[in-house]
Amino acid sequence: MELIWHGTASIEARCGEGRILFDPFVPFRGSAVKTWIGDFDGFSQLFVTHCHFDHVRDLPELVKRNPGVLIHCTRAAYEQLHKKGRIPEQNLSLLCFGDEISVNGFTIRLWHGKHAVLPKADAARIKAWFKSPARGNIPLMLREFFRWDEKDECVYYEISAEGKTVALMGSMNLRDEADYPTGADLLILPYNGWPDNLPPAKRIIERLKPKAVVLDHWDDTFPPLTTPVDLEPVIRAYPGFVTPMVWNQTVHV
Repeated sequence: MELIWHGTASIEARCGEGRILFDPFVPFRGSAVKTWIGDFDGFSQLFVTHCHFDHVRDLPELVKRNPGVLIHCTRAAYEQLHKKGRIPEQNLSLLCFGDEISVNGFTIRLWHGKHAVLPKADAARIKAWFKSPARGNIPLMLREFFRWDEKDECVYYEISAEGKTVALMGSMNLRDEADYPTGADLLILPYNGWPDNLPPAKRIIERLKPKAVVLDHWDDTFPPLTTPVDLEPVIRAYPGFVTPMVWNQTVHV
């Protein structure tokens, strides 16, 4: 199995000739990541982890460009993509927590995940946004932020192919009561969303016990709200075990 990170939470998985894509998102102007909408053309199967704008806002345009694509998602995303995004129902596949499906050589299982606890935007942070060279993105960012609602439906995907298993989290948090599988060959950890990202990362790694960890969602794809996350603390805590994904580079599982 091969994985390619296209920025934010956009993960492409390859297995032989099969390809699937998770959470495609086109970065805002000013981001260091230069993924564009055409990079996501040609996929027949897309998966959504949750209904926040940096995971779903580009799906309506992708369906227009790729009218045969099928988007797999839970009910909150399904209903909003159909009603707000005007995506035809024939392009949407409703998933439920606990489901297992097979597509393009992959077996995909769903667990109920949980979103990270986002830090509050205090006065100093808001002031910094409006001083940023990317401040022109603020109206778009706010519009998209209030347009989409995650509704506590964040998916934890287990992806299996070619004898390997990858755990892909939609956000860096887990439900206390959930019985998640352990020992994945690789955990894709979205290292973002908390005032201090290291403590929740440690809790997750210790709970899931993966064989290796790669970090996504640490980049600056919707400035000025996002800036690159400091990865040094988690890399220092897990030397040789935790590594950041690099935009457009392949990870072999």
